[in-house]
Amino acid sequence: MKLCYKRVLLCMPPLPGVYQGVPPAPPGGIGYLSEVLSQENIENDVIDMRLGYTLEDLKNKIKKFKPDLIGFTVNTYRYDVPYSYISSIKCKDFDIMVGGPQASVERKKIFEEIDVEYVTKFGGEKLIVELCKGKPLEEIKGLIYKKDKEIIENPDEIDLDLSKLPFPKYKKFELNKYIRKQIKISTTQGCLYKCTFCSVAAVTGRRLRIKDPSLVIEEFKYWYDKGYREFDIVDDNFIFDKQRTLDICNGLINNGIKNLDITCGGIRADSVDREILEKMRIVGFKQISFGVEGGNNKMLKLIKKSETIEQIEESIKIACELGFDVCLFFIIGMPGETVKDVKDSFRLALKYPINNANFHNAVPTPDTELYNYVVKNNLFVVKHPDYLNDISQFEGMPIFETPEFPLIKRLKMLKQAKKIEKEVLRRTFARKLRKYSILGEISSHIVFFKPFYSFLQKSMRYSKTVKKTLVYFARRFDLKGMETIR
Repeated sequence: MKLCYKRVLLCMPPLPGVYQGVPPAPPGGIGYLSEVLSQENIENDVIDMRLGYTLEDLKNKIKKFKPDLIGFTVNTYRYDVPYSYISSIKCKDFDIMVGGPQASVERKKIFEEIDVEYVTKFGGEKLIVELCKGKPLEEIKGLIYKKDKEIIENPDEIDLDLSKLPFPKYKKFELNKYIRKQIKISTTQGCLYKCTFCSVAAVTGRRLRIKDPSLVIEEFKYWYDKGYREFDIVDDNFIFDKQRTLDICNGLINNGIKNLDITCGGIRADSVDREILEKMRIVGFKQISFGVEGGNNKMLKLIKKSETIEQIEESIKIACELGFDVCLFFIIGMPGETVKDVKDSFRLALKYPINNANFHNAVPTPDTELYNYVVKNNLFVVKHPDYLNDISQFEGMPIFETPEFPLIKRLKMLKQAKKIEKEVLRRTFARKLRKYSILGEISSHIVFFKPFYSFLQKSMRYSKTVKKTLVYFARRFDLKGMETIR
């Protein structure tokens, strides 16, 4: 079976609920796809529906561009949204391919839920070019497709050398419409660890795709020369190799790439020390995040985090001392956790002068150890599997319960977690405003007074103007924590 495609439209659907609103930067995933298509002289265009575009806008885009293949990114959370768009536009004029986390996890099952021609597992950069150029479908690694009434899943193939891919230049994107003048950079993809809640192994494979440091520097320089100073490193585990990280930092310094504002979310606490953090601070790393998940060694062991609370606390302490804006991520409700364990997480969040803390409801993502455990023990308290499309499950409604942590206690702890998040932000607000005024403490209590704070939360979700204003205010007074209000 052999087909070929000459015009490809790539679509990034919106993310409703707490994630809705104008995003800070263009998406790297379809950025890579657009770049490889352009390099192969395959006509392509992009619509990022997170910028406020509607279904009608998508239809108009299709009518104007006339694609013969449309690629949708489908996230596990709220996958019903892109599914509904696909159902609404489906016709014989073009074929449809879906990729992204949901595609890599569900694979063949997607064909039972939605009418599409192709599903792509893991990274689809090589795959989409081969498909467009007419390579026989049975020879395209990583492709899942329909042949008559049969669903065929080809063997996986992941090239671990990320250096072979051209970095996204976003020429098909409306860069001026994003909330910040920021670029996301991927220096690695994947993770080698085995955390029970994480779907990375299912999405990208338990392996690392690595980009050579010299090419990371080249990517920074390209955008630096275009006037960009804000960057977000989106790796799952940026500092897996200390020397490689030092090489990247030294390369930035040696190339005169300075006055940067770099955010890095994928950092394991056991991978850093004072030397590497000092170097990162010099280069321009300002905000870093640690995935803490649990507040004591008991929980870290149960979720197979492969690090200790002592290592985590030491890294947090050093990072705070060096002036980083530190964000901590926790999960509430993992199997084996009790109210006492959750309170240990609360204490850790309030112990250091961090910038913000995020407490996430434990969500069993398909094809993870957590998911298999919940299914095996019949622990769901919601209709399965519709919880992935229910906003409330991500805003404080438990999805499952355990004998040691029943539903009522989970509800109470998730509600308490919101208060802890708010208190961490208030302390950040007060601490940073003291640099400008002795009224910082008083101002923090006013801003975080419940009616005013609730207004800010709603405004950040639904008003592009208010969100831009708050982002400007946060940057002007070094209050990045304010940007996390949802």
